[in-house]
Formats: sequence, C-alpha cells, structure tokens
Amino acid sequence: MALFEIIKKDKSDDNLIWRYPNRSFNTNSQLIVHEGQEAVFYSNGKALDLFGPGKYTLETNNIPLLRKVINIPTGGKSPFQCEVYFVDKNEKTMRWGTKTRLEFLEPKYKFPISIGACGELRFTIEDARKILLKLVGVKENFDSESLDEFFDSQILMKVKNYIAQIITEQEISIFEIDQQLEKFSKDLQSKLEDDFKEFGIKLNKFFVTTIAKPVDDKQYLEFKELYFKQSVALAEAQLKQKIELIEEDTKAQKVVMASKAEATKRSQEGYTYQEEKAYGIGEKVAENQAVGQFTNVGVGLGMISGIGGPLSNQVSKEVSGAFASVDASNTCPNCHKEIELGSTFCKYCGTQLVTSKKCPKCGTDLPLDAVFCSKCGERVG
Repeated sequence: MALFEIIKKDKSDDNLIWRYPNRSFNTNSQLIVHEGQEAVFYSNGKALDLFGPGKYTLETNNIPLLRKVINIPTGGKSPFQCEVYFVDKNEKTMRWGTKTRLEFLEPKYKFPISIGACGELRFTIEDARKILLKLVGVKENFDSESLDEFFDSQILMKVKNYIAQIITEQEISIFEIDQQLEKFSKDLQSKLEDDFKEFGIKLNKFFVTTIAKPVDDKQYLEFKELYFKQSVALAEAQLKQKIELIEEDTKAQKVVMASKAEATKRSQEGYTYQEEKAYGIGEKVAENQAVGQFTNVGVGLGMISGIGGPLSNQVSKEVSGAFASVDASNTCPNCHKEIELGSTFCKYCGTQLVTSKKCPKCGTDLPLDAVFCSKCGERVG
C-alpha cells in the first residue's frame, strides 16, 4: 500500500467540493490548505477533523476524531485510510430561474394567474461538515452543474411556494410587483435562509430580477388595461388637487404680502390700522351733504373722538366742513342749483320749494292755500 506524503488541491476549477483522489496516508503526511479552503477528513459516513488555511503535519494529536474512529496508534508513521475533501469557502454567485410557472390568485383583482421568475443569488459554505454529510454520496466532486441540480431539487420548489405566499400575504398586485422587486427579494431571502442553512450554506444575497407575466393571456391583458386606466384617472385627480392647493396657497401669499405692504405704509406714514379705519369713517361722513344722511352712517362724533394726532385734526376739518355746507346752502330739486335756506321759490327756475304750511296752534301740516286749520279751526290764512 502506497503512502502519500502531501495532500493538497492545486488545480483551479469550479468545484465547490473536491475529493482528494487517494485514500491511503500516514501520520507524517503533509496537508496544505490554501486560502478560501477547508479540508475535512471523512470516514465511515462521518465528517471528522477539519483544517482551515495553513500547512500541517498530520499527527495523532491533530486528528483526534479520525484516530478514534479508525484506531490509529500513537507514535511513528502510522498508516490509515480515509477520504479528504476540500471545500471552497469563497463566495459563489449563480443564476436561478423557475423552470415551470407557478399559479395563484391575483390578490387585488382576484383572477387566476401563472407567472415565472428568475434572478441571482450569492452564498458561501458556512459549515463544511454539514454540507458534506448532506451531499457526499451524491457525487464525489460537487461542481457548478451539481450545484444547479442541488438547487433545482432542494430549493427551487420552496422558492416558488414562497413567491406565491409573499404575493398573497402582502397583497402585491401583479401590475405593481416590478416596482417592489427590491423588498420582494429581501423577503424571499429571509424565508430561504433557513433552507440553505440546513445544508450548511449561508445565503448572502438573493435577487429577483424578472417576473415573467402571462402576456398572451386575454384575461390578464383585460385587467392590465383596467389597472392602467384607473392609475391614469388617479394621477389626474391627484395632479388637479395639487394645482388647486398651489393656487390657493398663491392667493394666501398675495393677501399676506398685501397686508405686509399696508402695514409698512402705515408705519412709514405714522398711523395705526385703527386710526386708518376711523379716518375712513370720517371721510364718509364729510362726503354726506345732509344731517339726515350723516345719521344714517350709524356713527356719532364719539366714535372718532379717539383719533389722535394729524388724523384727528383732519377728521375734525372734514366733519366741520360738512356741517358748514349743510347750514350755508340748499339745492333746488328741479335745476339743482344752490339757493338760500328758507326760500319758497327757486330764484333761478321758479320751482315752488315749500308745498305745505303748519298750523301755528296745533302744528298740523296744511296746504299752502288753506285759510283755517282742518284740525283745530285756527285761522291760518
């Protein structure tokens, strides 16, 4: 029986797990494990001693599990037989895709639909012993083709179930799923992590890059058209609402700007808002040409008595002028020319201004040509 002195994997290939071709060694053999590798001694269906990167001389003290299983004596060069597997610990990337479509009920519009999916995943072997126990016996060397077969048989069916489960539970519309692929991928990864961990594999990333829709299905196309019509209507309504809000905001800003301008003007001219309002009332009073009209304004001199400073003087002048105008003149209702108060006839057009007279005794209104009062009999003519 030949005894081999050096155990290592030199060749570079795509094998995730590679079995060293010989099985006969002795306890002085050299084991070389490169970076990104682990070497596992395997015997009688058990994954035993494990070695990380480095160079080792095999001795009974550094292969205790193997020595116990196959009864390697201590001391000297002791021959033994076992299998040595090199496991690649570097991160691997692979593409995945559903080979058959998965069917479920579209959660928003409640119609049956079948879809496919594909993407990419990244992983590393976390537990070399566990993956050996799960996969050794299937193939001696576990290359990329074996990895695809493993994924199809052990994982892909669960991927399909999880896709349908997440879409249904989260009520993701088939017409909106493309906008949610990032979150959708993370949710799928979360569900798959334990399934990979069962084989000693750590799932680092899981991406869904494409959801294949049934573009030839008539029912799918009808609901797709309905969905986009609703989306357009909703977008138009939201846009209209935003425009209305902008217009209202613009109006409000204009009012605020106008108010600020008025406040600045008052400050520069030295009066307050209350004084301005009172001054406005004074101007309105001054414009009236009769005492009766003045009282109809609904204010008295007491309302503007609180005005101070220049505005008080101005209001006083305006009101005094109004009363002076009322006392000094009267207006003919025919020619509208000013005539003296107390005139019976207009001196310009001859229109009779006084149309009645009062009884000197009882004050009853009487026609101008009356001789006696119709109420008390007093002579008036």
